Amino acid sequence: MQVNSALHRPLVPALLGLTLLAGGCKSLDTLTTELSGKRTYESVPARFVEVAEQRRLPDAGGGSMAALAASLQKPSGASARSLDGRDPLPPGTRELAGAEPLQRYANQVLARLLKAWPHAKPSVTIVITNNPAYVAEAVPANTILISQGVFVNSENEDELAFILAHEVSHLLLNHMDADREHAAQKTVEDTGMGTLLSVAPRSNPDMARNAALIYTTYRTFQDTVAHPSWARQQEDEADLLGFDLLDKAGYNTNVFQVVMERFADDAKKQNAKAKAERKKLEDEINDLMQSGQFNAGLNAAFKELSAGPSKILGEIGKQLGVGHNSAEQRLADLSAYAVREQLFEGAAREKTVAAYEKAVFQGAALKALSRSVLVQRADSLIAGERLSEAEAALKEVAKGGFESDPHLRMTYYRLHTKQNRPDLAMKDLEIAVRSSSAPPETFDLLIAEHRAAGRASQALAALDAKERRFGGGEQGYPLRIRLLVEAGRTAESGAVVERCRAIRGAPVRACEDAWSQATVASLPLPR
Repeated sequence: MQVNSALHRPLVPALLGLTLLAGGCKSLDTLTTELSGKRTYESVPARFVEVAEQRRLPDAGGGSMAALAASLQKPSGASARSLDGRDPLPPGTRELAGAEPLQRYANQVLARLLKAWPHAKPSVTIVITNNPAYVAEAVPANTILISQGVFVNSENEDELAFILAHEVSHLLLNHMDADREHAAQKTVEDTGMGTLLSVAPRSNPDMARNAALIYTTYRTFQDTVAHPSWARQQEDEADLLGFDLLDKAGYNTNVFQVVMERFADDAKKQNAKAKAERKKLEDEINDLMQSGQFNAGLNAAFKELSAGPSKILGEIGKQLGVGHNSAEQRLADLSAYAVREQLFEGAAREKTVAAYEKAVFQGAALKALSRSVLVQRADSLIAGERLSEAEAALKEVAKGGFESDPHLRMTYYRLHTKQNRPDLAMKDLEIAVRSSSAPPETFDLLIAEHRAAGRASQALAALDAKERRFGGGEQGYPLRIRLLVEAGRTAESGAVVERCRAIRGAPVRACEDAWSQATVASLPLPR
């Protein structure tokens, strides 16, 4: 049967609408709520813990959709070590060796939280990972992965409890099965569309093309808009239930602000890094253009412009696909929820600090923590002006012959600088640069310290050592020019300017700027 081509156009949006309606009702309900501006806590008229069981998602493991998807999927190969003989740890996840004391402590905190849950309590497994970052995750098989970075960076048991409460809320609300249901639905839909296209009549390629267009649009919508909207609602629900469990367990509820502030700070650092990378590229293009290398400058500019649309779409997809609202939005929602329900008593409770530090930073638990995360803790203590605690933490890290570790010495440098002990700070840098694993930043700090003290010759020696280790002598020409002038070796500085000009690259302008800034105005430019 031939369909008039004029009818194809109205059929496409009509079929697309039907497909969207059939394939994602629950996700679309959630998206509609988001578009209306209504927050998740506003859709719950009372304490969330009181209605949580009604909002719990149904089990998907034995559902027809999951069974059909399983029959369509190809059998997978051998998996990683299983937690329960069924579900493996996520790829790249490694347990922290010797973390049993931390695991026992986390289990005690979790048991206290679950006492406030009025329904059937699942058997939850807690795995301490070796990840130094401040992250935790609920995964299938009623398992919570919590990093050693959480233990090191948290300031008290209440903060740890909020993180555990949020993750266990995902399990209590059965969000893991929701993810399985979505994955199963996608498998069934992809397979069905592939089958449909394979049997499409070759005599009517327009029909196959239109069907592919409809499905591609639908799949993109589901993956980048509808499903992430549902995921964001799940995260909001976990925040609300976690807050209630924290409150009913007698913890200080104000710690959610600290957690969200940590997340917000991390997001700001990522944004600042992206801006710095963009500025670096813009400066490189400007240097190329001003040094007369117009073709290279234009090529770099056009390359950036051509990547613009894909970068914009990628950023939009990243924002839509994120599983959480921003830390600021989550903080605002939880604050509004606490005010609405008049949950003020929990914010005034005393935090559990002494017991937390004893459980985490003493005995076998301390020995299990990696040196890198302990150094990270010391940095946090230094930033908080808790210098005596930071010094004690660093002494613990230094045990066992690690006194020369460059990262440890860098942290000691920051400590001694805060303590106004410049001689010790300089010694820390000198020890650090002797290590073969010292990063370039260590040399940069040593050079800056020597310059600030008027020791240009020592700064030049440090620059020589850095270039022998890492190379990149041409990039160091501007700094070398300045140091040579400061050391009274003006003729040598002029020779470096000439070598820089011979390169005919981006550093030329930087070299000439360094020369003009480091010499007196009457000094003639070397010919």
